[in-house]
Amino acid sequence: MSDLKISKLLQVMKKLRDPIKGCPWDKKQTMESIIPYSIEEIYEVAEQVYAKNYPELMNELGDLLFQVVYLSQIANEKKRFNFYDVVNSITNKMIFRHPHVFKNKKFKNMKDFKHWWEKSKNKKNKSLLDDIPNTYPAMLKAYKIQKKVAKVGFEYKTDLEAIDKVIEEAQELKKEIKRKNKKRKIKEELGDLIFASLDVVRKLKFHPETILNKANNKFSNRWKKIEKLIKINNEEIRKLNINKLNYYWEKTKK
Repeated sequence: MSDLKISKLLQVMKKLRDPIKGCPWDKKQTMESIIPYSIEEIYEVAEQVYAKNYPELMNELGDLLFQVVYLSQIANEKKRFNFYDVVNSITNKMIFRHPHVFKNKKFKNMKDFKHWWEKSKNKKNKSLLDDIPNTYPAMLKAYKIQKKVAKVGFEYKTDLEAIDKVIEEAQELKKEIKRKNKKRKIKEELGDLIFASLDVVRKLKFHPETILNKANNKFSNRWKKIEKLIKINNEEIRKLNINKLNYYWEKTKK
């Protein structure tokens, strides 16, 4: 993208935010009010990546870029930084974090590089976990925590040991439910079970978002087939009991 096109985009944003002639909606937005829209755009980008819809992906990436421009404009109005500062910051960061590409630094292997990478990121942090944002979705935060501690050796030695921990947590949850214990204790055990399950995903070198997205799609596709079968048989889904629904569910597996 040429500097001229970037400049035009920045001017569009500036005009939208003009206190007198700007858009009534755009000029009243704050960083905090824009964040939900920024998050929404990231999900829309992901949707098109999974769908392999490249024309729509291009459009959604444009929307995401606009969110960066939007937040940068608000920061510029506060005299904090501007869009070009953002570009310079990420450019310098990538050059610094890839000295083997830009500065002839040698690493013995990938493990050596990853150790240097983590050390370079954590030099200002008191804890290994300090650079994990509190605003991360809970699943992503758990995954990041587990990745961090695993890098210093705090993990199960084998995949099966990690799975055994899931079974252990499931048994503890079952025990609390049977006791009809307080919701607080059940919620605690549920959290432990989910956390342990995510650790199995990490241990097997998958990303939980990808795995869960595939499971969601698998379930959704089967459910839609059930709805289609029920409609063909002139039945109403809300009037069917669990046995009949399970019957249709099994049929969709064939």
